[in-house]
Amino acid sequence: MSEINPYQQPQAELVDDNNPPAQPLTILAEPRKVSVGDALGWIGSGHKMLPGHWGVVLGALVVTVLITSAFQIIPLLGMIAQVLATPLLYAGIVKIFHRMETEGTSDFADLFAAFSERTGPLILMALAQLGVMLLLGIIFGGLGYAMGAGGGATTGAMVVIGLLGVVAVFGFVYLFYFTVPLIFLGNKGVGEAMKLSLGGFTRNVIPLIVYLLVTMVIVLVAALPLLLGWLFVMPILAGAYYVSFRQIFVE
Repeated sequence: MSEINPYQQPQAELVDDNNPPAQPLTILAEPRKVSVGDALGWIGSGHKMLPGHWGVVLGALVVTVLITSAFQIIPLLGMIAQVLATPLLYAGIVKIFHRMETEGTSDFADLFAAFSERTGPLILMALAQLGVMLLLGIIFGGLGYAMGAGGGATTGAMVVIGLLGVVAVFGFVYLFYFTVPLIFLGNKGVGEAMKLSLGGFTRNVIPLIVYLLVTMVIVLVAALPLLLGWLFVMPILAGAYYVSFRQIFVE
C-alpha cells in the first residue's frame, strides 16, 4: 500500500484533460475547388451536426452577441476591445464544432479557448483586418472627395468606382473569411491564413457568392418574426461555416 508524503510539494496539473488544446489540422497547400451544389449542401450538413448540441451552440452564439454588443457601450475603448475579442470568440465557436465532429461531444467552455490558445496570432489578425478596413476607407473616401471637389464626376466614372467598391468589399470579406479557423485549427500564421482565405475565394468565386446570397436571404427571412428565426438559423449557419472550412481547406 502506497503512503502519502505530507511534505511532498503539490503537483499542479498544467493541462486540463477535459478541455485540451485543439490539435492542428492538416491544411491543403492549395484550397480545394467545390461546386455550387457543394456550397449549398453546407447548410444541410451544418444542420446535421446539431442534434444533441443545440443548447451549447445556441448558448455560445448568444453569449458572443451579448459580449460584443456590450463593448459598444464603452466609447472608443469598447470598439477596440470588440475588434480584438470578436475573433477570439469566433475561434471558440469553431472549436465547439471541431469537438462535435471529432469527439461527438460539445463543451460550452470551448467558447473561451482562444483566450489561452493562439491568442496572439488571432489578435494580430484582428489588427490586420482593422488596418485593411481603414486603408480601403481612405482610398475610396479620397476618390469620392476628389471627384466631388473637382466637379468632374461623370456617370461612367461613378459606375466604375461603384464596381471597384463591390470588388473591394468581396475581396475584403474573403481575405479574412476563413482566417480564424486557419489560424486556430490550422496553426497558420496571419499572413499565410489571409493568403489561403483569399485563395479559397478565388478558386471558388461562383459557389461562395451564391452561398453568400442564399444565406443573406435566409437570414432576412428568419428576421421577420421578431428575430426569433435567428435562434434556429444562426446555429445552422455556424455549422455550415465550419463545414465549408473543412471541405475547402482540410486534407
